[in-house]
Amino acid sequence: MIPRVFIILFSLFFTFSFAQKKKKARDLLAEIHQYPHGGINKDFKPVPLQKRLTRFPFDKAVKVKIISYNLNFIGSAVPYLPKPPVHIQSDSISLKKYYENFKKPVALENLIKDINHKDIQESKTLTLTEISELSDVLYNTCKKYYIAYTSKNGCFFPRNAILFYDEDDNVFAYFEICFECLGIESFPKEMMDPIETCEFLYPDLKKFFKSKGLTTEYVSKK
Repeated sequence: MIPRVFIILFSLFFTFSFAQKKKKARDLLAEIHQYPHGGINKDFKPVPLQKRLTRFPFDKAVKVKIISYNLNFIGSAVPYLPKPPVHIQSDSISLKKYYENFKKPVALENLIKDINHKDIQESKTLTLTEISELSDVLYNTCKKYYIAYTSKNGCFFPRNAILFYDEDDNVFAYFEICFECLGIESFPKEMMDPIETCEFLYPDLKKFFKSKGLTTEYVSKK
C-alpha cells in the first residue's frame, strides 16, 4: 500500500512541477513578446552626469581625445597590397623594396607607443561639455531600449578610438571602434557591460564623432 501511495504522490508532484515549468516558460515568452528587442524602454531613467563621470576610465582621466586612423586601408585581417608596377615584377630586389616601403595599417597599441602619434590622421581633445555628451552616448543609449540579445560581427577593423590620458599625458585606457562592423573593444578589457554595446550604440556614437569633424569610414586614395 505504501509504495502505491508513494507512486501516486510522486506522479502528482511531477505533474505539478511540469505544469509550473510550462507556466514559467509561457510567462517568459509573453514577457519577450511584450517587450520586443529594440522596443522603447518606458522605464528608462538616464544615468546622471555625476554618476557617469565616476565610472572608470572617466574618473581617472585628465584628458579625453577622439581620433581617426587607418582611414586609407580597406578593412581586412590581411591588408590589401596593390599589384606592383610591371617593370619591377621580375626584379626580386626592387620587388622586395616595393613591399617593404609600402605603408601598412597600424595597430592602436603601437600607435599609442609612438610618442609622436604620427599615424593619427584626425584628432580632437574634448571639452567638459563634449565629455558629458560622449559619456551620455556610451552609458545611456542602449538603456533606452529593451535588449533581448547582443551580437558581434566577425570582422573588426577599427578606424576610430577614444583615448584617456593621465596626469603625465600618457594613454592609460582606450576604446577602439569599428563603425563598419559595429564593434567596440577596450583596454583594459570589459570597461562596458555587454548590454551597453548593443547595435543601437553605433549610430549615435558615429554621429558624435562626425559632429566633431572626424571621419568614421574608409577613404579611398585618389
